[in-house]
Amino acid sequence: MSLKMLFLAGTILAGAAAPALAEVPQLNPALSPVAGSPMVDRPKSDKESFVLGFSNISVVNTWRVQMVEELKHEASLHPEISEMIVSDAGGDVNRQVADIESLIARGVDALLVAPGSEVALNTALDKAYDAGIPVIIFSSNATPKNYTVKLLADDAQFGRDGAKYLAEALGGKGNVLAIRGISGNSIDNDRFRGVEEVFADHPDIKIIDQGFGDWAYDKGKQVCESLLIAHPDVQGVWSSGGAMTQACAEVAEENGLPMIPMTGEANNGFLRIWKEKDLQSVAPISPTWFGQQGVIAALRVLEGEPIAKDNLVNPAPITKEQIDEYYRPDLNDSYWVGSTLPDETLVEMYKK
Repeated sequence: MSLKMLFLAGTILAGAAAPALAEVPQLNPALSPVAGSPMVDRPKSDKESFVLGFSNISVVNTWRVQMVEELKHEASLHPEISEMIVSDAGGDVNRQVADIESLIARGVDALLVAPGSEVALNTALDKAYDAGIPVIIFSSNATPKNYTVKLLADDAQFGRDGAKYLAEALGGKGNVLAIRGISGNSIDNDRFRGVEEVFADHPDIKIIDQGFGDWAYDKGKQVCESLLIAHPDVQGVWSSGGAMTQACAEVAEENGLPMIPMTGEANNGFLRIWKEKDLQSVAPISPTWFGQQGVIAALRVLEGEPIAKDNLVNPAPITKEQIDEYYRPDLNDSYWVGSTLPDETLVEMYKK
């Protein structure tokens, strides 16, 4: 099965299972159990319907907006989900702790969490687990003593893929800017760790400055403008997100700066700029279908279906030769590659 088909397979599986209500869908085959991961050992719930609670750290960027829409859509396909409670902490981890405690108090049958911190939520998550509530952690990491299922990307590999591309493009020598995501978030920490691992083998490549753009186009543009104008002779940009890279390319063009190698991501706006500006780049993939998969994981736990405790996705990045396989010229810049939403929904959300 091709990479693209793997990333779209979740749509097919969910859509096929929902009308007949015969069985809970499998996880997307692009997710694989981590080597040595145990299977979840939990009996089937005796309930016929479920209330799911989702604690999200924020919708600060379009990736997170699409992820939440995929979660809501998947929940709507399953009549056995009587209610899907969605909370948003607005980027405040203290508020996310309060949201989790509120969901525990409401007696949700499963708790889905997209964490804003690796450690700040742990006490609340352990409280949920100890109360008998399955805890499904996805998209970014948290490290409680106990949890039921994790669905994560290999974000260190995301960082490595971009850094390896830059090292090759720069011939192993040059000054680089780093445009990072959300400070303190596990995704950003892991991606940057991967970058540092690669550049440790290339001592003549130096990260001379960095900034945090929250993986958002508008804030990314502010950060890129500040850094590129301060360092007009820089040779490359490593970026933790495609919308920020799109902004960086626009800043370079608007200020008459050279279009230096910049790493991207599988975002429609970045793919458009990559194609139009003939950028030197590579685009790692971080799927928004983590929201959909979180719902499926919760149902599999509650229905007593087999599921591994730890699951990981590690797709190969998109290369320049593959742009046309993924770019959607009929959709606007905010679309993220590989969505499991129905096409009519995508057109409605992202029509130009």
